[in-house]
Amino acid sequence: MSKVPVEVLSPEEAERLIAHPTSDDIVGLRDTAILATLYFAAATASEVSSFDIGDIRRRARSLRFRAEEGRERRVPLENQLASVLNRYVKESRPLLLAQGGITDARKMSAVFITNRGRRIHVRDIRQLLGSHSKAVGIETAVNTNTLRLSRAWHLREQGVSPEAIQRLLGASSRSGRRVI
Repeated sequence: MSKVPVEVLSPEEAERLIAHPTSDDIVGLRDTAILATLYFAAATASEVSSFDIGDIRRRARSLRFRAEEGRERRVPLENQLASVLNRYVKESRPLLLAQGGITDARKMSAVFITNRGRRIHVRDIRQLLGSHSKAVGIETAVNTNTLRLSRAWHLREQGVSPEAIQRLLGASSRSGRRVI
């Protein structure tokens, strides 16, 4: 096993972090879904903030993310993430929309919303990540890149090919071309 090049969470720490928010309340279920998306999809805070309902491709078992530069990235929808997202979208999201005075869910395209019915912002994501990581006693400074790199490292340790990890991250190949 190689030495970890940057600070990453252990698989147990990532699991504890994702499981921390209580899934018995609407905000906790939303936070769990956000943390799971950040980790399992190796998503950035910007991608999570701009993530729309139409970006969940259940039949294709994939998710579509848009980076700030407008590039698209598709990632496989893993079972664990699919389960959390489905539960959030069915149980929590409608109640969060109602709290914000939105009675027609079709009027809000964002997957992740605040308790006031608005699209969640990057700063909100950073704040919830910080509070949950402190609450579970993670001593490493955790940010969205920590989760992204942790996911890549954990996949590497599981024997996933570097090319597959590059595709997940939306990184360029060694030749400079984007890996699709």
